[in-house]
Amino acid sequence: MACDEQKPMCGTCARLNKSCEYVQPVLKFQIITVQNPKGRLSTYDTPSKERKQRLAEDERLVIQAEQGNPRIGGYNIVRSLQTTERDIFYTTYWEDCCLPALHPMFYSATLLTADYPILNDAILALSSCNISRLYSERKTSSTGLMGPLSPSLTHQTRSHLYYSSAIRKLTAMTASDCRYNAAVVFIVLVLFAHLESAMGNFQGFYCHVQGMMNFLVEWRGGAGDATIKPLLTSWMQTRYVVWWARAYFSSLDIHQQLPSIPLPISMKEVPLTLHGRRVKVLSIMCDSHRLNVKAVLQRFKNMRSEEEIPLVNNQGYAECVCLLCQEATKLDEWLLHLPPSEQPIYELNDTSSTAIHFQSHDAALNYAYYVVARIMQCTGLLRELYSQTTPDHEDGCYKAEFWVQTLVQIAQGADMRTSLTRNSYTIGFSGLLLAGILRCQSLSVGLEIQNWLQTLQDLQPTEEGAFPVYQTLSVVKVINQQRMVGRDVFAVTQPVDDGGGHPKVTAYNTSGKL
Repeated sequence: MACDEQKPMCGTCARLNKSCEYVQPVLKFQIITVQNPKGRLSTYDTPSKERKQRLAEDERLVIQAEQGNPRIGGYNIVRSLQTTERDIFYTTYWEDCCLPALHPMFYSATLLTADYPILNDAILALSSCNISRLYSERKTSSTGLMGPLSPSLTHQTRSHLYYSSAIRKLTAMTASDCRYNAAVVFIVLVLFAHLESAMGNFQGFYCHVQGMMNFLVEWRGGAGDATIKPLLTSWMQTRYVVWWARAYFSSLDIHQQLPSIPLPISMKEVPLTLHGRRVKVLSIMCDSHRLNVKAVLQRFKNMRSEEEIPLVNNQGYAECVCLLCQEATKLDEWLLHLPPSEQPIYELNDTSSTAIHFQSHDAALNYAYYVVARIMQCTGLLRELYSQTTPDHEDGCYKAEFWVQTLVQIAQGADMRTSLTRNSYTIGFSGLLLAGILRCQSLSVGLEIQNWLQTLQDLQPTEEGAFPVYQTLSVVKVINQQRMVGRDVFAVTQPVDDGGGHPKVTAYNTSGKL
C-alpha cells in the first residue's frame, strides 16, 4: 500500500498501525533525443506562423506516407482526429483557402466555433473535404471513364469522421435546442449542403434541401433579414451548382423535366452585395439554360418521331421565346445595377491580348454568368430548328457566337490557379465553356475552348468548379471532331439516367459516361 500522505498521519498507515514514511523526490537530469518531431507540437497552445508551417509540412509527409497503403477508418486516422494539431491544421486551411471561396458571412460564423462544437465539426469536415479534392493521389487501378486520380483518402476519411460527429450532435438536439440556436443550426445545414455538393452526392444534398426547407418554415418568424439573408444567399448558390451538375449528368428525358429553382421572395429585390448579385444572375442563367435546352431537345425528339405536329411545335417555340424574353428583361435590370468595380476593364492601348480582365476574380465570374445567360437567351438556333423554310444559319447564330467568344476571353483573363481554389463552391469556367461550345458552331472558337481546358488539365487534371476537367475536355474534343467532319452537336446527355451517379469518393466525376 502506498502512503496517501495525509496529515498528521495518513489513513493507510493509521489502519496498519505504521509510521508514515515520506518519499522524497529524487531529481535526475538526462539528455533525451526525441525521434518523432511532431511530439513537440503539444507544448504550444496557439498556432503561430512557424507552427502552422510545421503543421502543413507534417500533413504533406502524412499524405506521402499513407498514399502507398491507405486504410479507411484505421486506428491511426481515428486517433489523429482527436489530436488538437489536426484541428489546428484544418482550421488554418479553412481560414486561408476555404473562406475566400465562400460567402463572407462564414468569416463571422467561424468566430462561433469555440462555443458550438457542432459548428466546429461541420467547418472541419468541409475543410478536410476541400483539401482532399485539391490534393489528389494516383489510383492503383483505374478505368479511362473514371480517370487515374482520386481524392486524398487520408483527408477524405477525416472529413467523413468530422461530418459524422456533426451529424450526431445535430440529431441529439431537441426541438427547443434548434429553436434557441436557430442561426447556428442554419449555418451547419448550409455547410452540409456545400459538402454534399462538392462530393457530388445528389441524394444527400436533396435530403439536406428538404431538411432546410422544413427548418425555414419553423424558423421564419424568429429570424430577421439581417440574419437569414446571407445564409439564404449561400444556400441558393449551392442549389444552382447542383442543378447545373445534374443538367449535364442526366438522360434526355430527365433533362427536359428539370425544375426551375426560383429565388426566395426576400431575394427578388435589387441585390446590394456582390454575392447577392451572383445568386441573382445564377438564377437567370440556370432558368435561361433550362428553357433553351428543353426547347432544343424537344425539337429533336419530335423530329425522331413518326408524326410531327407543326402547330404544337410552333406553340412550344413561341412560348419558349416569350419566356426567354422575360429572362432577358431580368438580366437587363441586373446589368443596370452592376457597379463599375465589377464591370470589365478594357485596355484600349493593349492590342496584343484579347483577354478581358476585372478588378477581382469574383467580379469576372459573375460577369461570365451574365454572358452565359445571354448565350442561352439567343434564339437564332431555336428559330433555325423550328423554321419551316430554309434558315439563314450564319446570321441566326452570329449573336450567340459573339457571346461565346466573350466568355472565352473572360476565362483567358482569369488566373487558372485562382479558379481552381476559388470556384470550389460555385459553377466554374469549365462548366460554362461546355455550355458555350454547344451554342457556338464556330470551330475556331471551339478549339480555343479546347486549348483552355487542355491548359487547365495540364495544371490540375481533376476538377474546377466541382466539374470534372478531364471529362469536360474529352467531351469538347469529341464536339470539335464532329464539327471538323461537318456535323454539329447541340446537347450532351447520358444514354441511360443513373440518378446523377455515385458520390465522388474515389473519382472526380459522379458518372462514367457523359
